[in-house]
Amino acid sequence: NVRVLEIALDAAWSRVAVRATADRLEALDAATRAIAGVLDLDRVLQLIVDSARALLGARYAALGIVGERGVIERFITGGVTAEERAAIGAPPRGRGLLGLIIREARSLRVADVSAHPDSFGFPPGHPVMRSLLGVPVFVKGRAIGRFYFCDKEVGGEFTADDERLAEMFSLHAGIAIDNARLHEQVQRLVVIEERERIGKDLHDGIIQSLYAVGLSLEDLPELMA
Repeated sequence: NVRVLEIALDAAWSRVAVRATADRLEALDAATRAIAGVLDLDRVLQLIVDSARALLGARYAALGIVGERGVIERFITGGVTAEERAAIGAPPRGRGLLGLIIREARSLRVADVSAHPDSFGFPPGHPVMRSLLGVPVFVKGRAIGRFYFCDKEVGGEFTADDERLAEMFSLHAGIAIDNARLHEQVQRLVVIEERERIGKDLHDGIIQSLYAVGLSLEDLPELMA
């Protein structure tokens, strides 16, 4: 009887686990669909952060875009109000734990940020955060940014399943960012080409006008006579 009960419990837990996995995969699919096809760079970056925060069930989320030197150039946040963002001040430059994730280009889970040896603490006005999940974002094999998730709203700290889910979403996020960047570059080229065309048309028009004035001046002596 005890064995039968154990088998029944195992089966029940298995069904729960399968259902939970299916739910997370459905949420991942919905999140990736939300960011697919969005070509405005600023809009897609904020949408990525908001979608990732909801997917992971995190109170706070951020996306740090790094430049060629590995320094954070853009920092997009979710779960932080405009007033809190203003109180925090300048965006982070990639020191402490954030820098560790940038330098090592790997995922990192921390149960208590304040207890980690690489933690620099929080600046004045920054919300207190405890648990952290950091995941790199790659584009064509190069790390271009990092996801940061803080304070899981249900269940305390982030799990290995959360880490895998964040890594899967980061792949789609990298593609969406790359597409938006390419679209932005194409739009810039279109604007430059249009300006050059207008400039050429103006230049040709001015040359034609000057030539017409020159012909008129040739007839001026006869008209004066």
